[in-house]
Amino acid sequence: MSAAIPLSMPDDLLKVVRETAKQTGLSQQDVMRQSIRAGLPKVREQFAGSTGRITNVDPLPKKVLERLYAERDDDEESIRRFIAAQPKDSE
Repeated sequence: MSAAIPLSMPDDLLKVVRETAKQTGLSQQDVMRQSIRAGLPKVREQFAGSTGRITNVDPLPKKVLERLYAERDDDEESIRRFIAAQPKDSE
């Protein structure tokens, strides 16, 4: 199944499509279809809504997290010193 979709294109882009069609031996329609196929993943990556992640670093595996957090690691003395160092006269 296919659908015809009218497409308004700026002259400079149309020129590139025509040149590419001539260089590759493809029709202008095929050049546009292949360009869309090749470019959609990049467009989706760049413009799709946020995944909610604030980093591109993958999360640690569950087993690694369990090992890291298996023991309590409070630094109560540092916390007490930090609280004691706070100004006492602030509003």
